Amino acid sequence: MILDLDGVLITNPSWKADQIHSDGYSEFNKSCVENFNQLLSLSDFDIWLSSTRRTVKTLAEFNVIFENRGIKNDIVGFLPEYVNCKNRKEEILKFIAEFKISNFLIIDDDKSLNGLNNEIKENLILTELTKGFNSEKLKEASQKITELIGIDKYRIYTKYNGQYDVMTDFRTGTKSDLKKISEREWSIIEEIEDSLCVLNTGKYSKNIQAEMQAKIDKLKPMITDEIWQLIKTNKKSVQLEKESWLNRMLKKL
Repeated sequence: MILDLDGVLITNPSWKADQIHSDGYSEFNKSCVENFNQLLSLSDFDIWLSSTRRTVKTLAEFNVIFENRGIKNDIVGFLPEYVNCKNRKEEILKFIAEFKISNFLIIDDDKSLNGLNNEIKENLILTELTKGFNSEKLKEASQKITELIGIDKYRIYTKYNGQYDVMTDFRTGTKSDLKKISEREWSIIEEIEDSLCVLNTGKYSKNIQAEMQAKIDKLKPMITDEIWQLIKTNKKSVQLEKESWLNRMLKKL
């Protein structure tokens, strides 16, 4: 991952002084950090810092800064300071060519990157200065590195939902359909539906509702918009189905 900071994790407008963390360095946008950590959980990334801020801190200092702000991965290195490069685009092109990188993601707000050739630009997540790595950019980045959960997998989920031991069948492979959906993908759909059920009852405290909404916001970028609309449309029937299934299980005890 080739990572910028301003316009990605730091979202202060250019005319306004940065808010300062207790460690004496600029505060990061907490929502952007949460989205960034969610992205980091999807794959194994080596983070290379491209921000001009890399010129005034050491690698060890930046890793302490990342740790203090709850970022899960360390930075492995800085983009070299290429004397002859005029802008970020030229720096990144030279870095990719020099290190022969073929599998990468660029997250940056530098508009010069619009001039990258199409092959490299396919790996670019172009953010905005005051919005940073928001949920929209998380979804865009997720789609570039992993297949979003779509209609085919959702149909398998709804076909078996609440009717068999998920863990046992994932281990034994007794349902051939399960080869088309991973245990993790199954859990994502189920967690979103369960969280919606809690929200729809209106019986829980504001804290619990906020927790469920936060979980939905975190997992929603992992599914397509089509699936999200289906889950929202079917939320009442899903809730009834889960309650019905629970009642059937209780009767057997």
